Amino acid sequence: MKTKAISSIFLLFTIAAGIISMSPASFAEHSEVTITPISGSGSGSGCELTEEGCYNPSIATVDVGGVVTFSNTDSVSHTFSSGVPSDDVIGTEFNSGMLAPGDSAEWIPENIGEFSYFDMIHPWMQGTIIVQEAAAEEPVVVEEVVEEPVVVEEVVEEPVVAPQESSEEGGGCLIATAAYGSELAPQVQMLREIRDNQLMNTESGSAFMTTFNEAYYSFSPIIADMERESPMFKEIVKAGLTPMLSTLSIMESAESESEVLGLGLSVIALNLGMYIAAPAMMFYGISKKVKSVKLS
Repeated sequence: MKTKAISSIFLLFTIAAGIISMSPASFAEHSEVTITPISGSGSGSGCELTEEGCYNPSIATVDVGGVVTFSNTDSVSHTFSSGVPSDDVIGTEFNSGMLAPGDSAEWIPENIGEFSYFDMIHPWMQGTIIVQEAAAEEPVVVEEVVEEPVVVEEVVEEPVVAPQESSEEGGGCLIATAAYGSELAPQVQMLREIRDNQLMNTESGSAFMTTFNEAYYSFSPIIADMERESPMFKEIVKAGLTPMLSTLSIMESAESESEVLGLGLSVIALNLGMYIAAPAMMFYGISKKVKSVKLS
């Protein structure tokens, strides 16, 4: 009798252990995910060419209704904006705004799909978020065991998604694209070619673009939205861009490091003269003339 009792207790213990091992907690969950920039990824392009990418994780998976946390653990500011740099409109799904070091933002996805995102300040930093349906909990079926219990291990394989290669080397010219109506406009293509063929191929040009992007992408989305909402403002911006585009065409002949640096400084000086010095001198002349008329 004692032997049968001990055997029965052992059998019940084995069944209980099997039920516990098949509980829902044992299945993989994707209810929360935290995305952080790779350290140093904002100092210059190059992280997008590595196997790890510019984010950890570079490809994140989360359930519908889950929480995606964008945490800036880097030493410089970053943004997490849905879309790709070449899009006319970005941030339709989420846009964290500028996150200083130590700041974070959250996004709760409501739709299934793959969502690309990038950093507006450092546009070479791009990643992907895969939103999937929440896995349904499978009912636990307990079968009566007559002979020795058989434990079946279920292996759940996660889908392997190959990382997407970035086809853009920099951010979009948001203000020019909105002014001329398309990223295929000749003026926008000229700006993109100067950036990719001259500036990004030299050390001084890359350093300039890193500093320029931090300032440009802090206000350009606002200006682009204003252009789309107001045709008159769009024409004003287009007229204002014309002198700058004329001076930037000089950069098309720059090939070496010294040429990019020399011509780049010349273009900056010309634009400062046109947009700041000339209006200032005109305002000074008018005010001086008004004073002389009052005195007479």
